[in-house]
Amino acid sequence: MFRNFQIRWAQEHLKVRKVHPLSFVRQSVSFLLSKSAREVPHAAGNVEFDVTPVIEYGERVIREMKARGEKLSPEDLTKMAVHKNLSAFFLKTVCHVTHHLPIINGFFEWTPLRDGGRFHEIEDINPMFTVHTKRGVMGPIIRNPHKRTIIDVANDMRALTRKARRTDMNELYRKIARELLSTAVRELDFSGFIAGWLWAKATLWPEPIDEEVRNTPEAEKLQPSDVIGSTITIANIGMSVNGWQTVTVIPVPHVFMWGIGLTRQMPRVVGGEIKIRHVMTVCVTFDHRAMDGGHIFEFEKIMNNYFQHPELIFEWKPGDPI
Repeated sequence: MFRNFQIRWAQEHLKVRKVHPLSFVRQSVSFLLSKSAREVPHAAGNVEFDVTPVIEYGERVIREMKARGEKLSPEDLTKMAVHKNLSAFFLKTVCHVTHHLPIINGFFEWTPLRDGGRFHEIEDINPMFTVHTKRGVMGPIIRNPHKRTIIDVANDMRALTRKARRTDMNELYRKIARELLSTAVRELDFSGFIAGWLWAKATLWPEPIDEEVRNTPEAEKLQPSDVIGSTITIANIGMSVNGWQTVTVIPVPHVFMWGIGLTRQMPRVVGGEIKIRHVMTVCVTFDHRAMDGGHIFEFEKIMNNYFQHPELIFEWKPGDPI
């Protein structure tokens, strides 16, 4: 009774190999993404960037460091890693671009019965970046990387990534749900009550904690404060799979999501000649209720300026213009 009739028919006429109950994490993700798909009119675009100057800049710095012939200090090794693995560079660049386009950094509140809706522009720029682990994808937060050096950003990303790989997702999600539930009750947000029911079930009948992380000290795991409070999301698909294009689903109540694709070598016409260049695709998805496409077209010009002048990111220090 009260089952999806198509699935029920399939159960009666097809051989089911196995039924996989959803974990608390999968239930939570299903709830949030379904909410996003129902409520947010997604618009998306893909832009190709020539990031050859970024690659060449990093290669030159590494070459110069090795040419000194000196024993590299821990600081030198970190600097070399930052120029070799460009995750911190791209994350910091996204946040510098976001600083210049505040319309993409915040939350959209749809209230048709009260005032029609409003956009909450947030001063802090807190990107959530994706970390792929054995237990699924986690999204720790770096707070205001546009106001910090790239070395600090890289160190924070490394520490949070290490914590993510030592964290049981179901345990973390239960902590997050408990922290958010009191606000949902206070605001009489009925969608929050659904999330509360999922949390209650997971609390009454908890899934066993992964043995690999069971004895990990709490200080070495992600905590709710590490994953709550993001204002934009960055999905670095290029670091995970051999993919260069995607259409990302915006996690509500965000209004913008970045997808960083694979950097690959491609033939391009430069000065009338065909040359091999390093090309990267940036995929953006935005909430069309909060903004029109014209509001974000400028991101291509701003981001390209940072890619053509990578020293603006690599050498940035507090006090420098953003």
